[in-house]
Amino acid sequence: MGVAIANAIVWFGDFLTFVIFARAIMTWLPINRNGMIFTILNGITEPFVGPIRKLISRSPLGGPGMMIDFSPIIALFLIRPITQFLAMLVLSIF
Repeated sequence: MGVAIANAIVWFGDFLTFVIFARAIMTWLPINRNGMIFTILNGITEPFVGPIRKLISRSPLGGPGMMIDFSPIIALFLIRPITQFLAMLVLSIF
């Protein structure tokens, strides 16, 4: 059972990585930001990217004048170690 839960955690991390990457690519394209696909991707990723964006805007590196949103990149770097840690934790418990 522990292996199945660990695999689900890793799968969710991979899915989240793909969705955040797709959202970042879509922001570069001239598409409707109110469209269904963008709304779905935004709804899935905002709980993960939003807090990182708030932390960056409060730091000396961020602020309202920041032209590039680095929060998806930071989220992508954080997803893999967090999911691997959680998967190993589940495997050690079960």
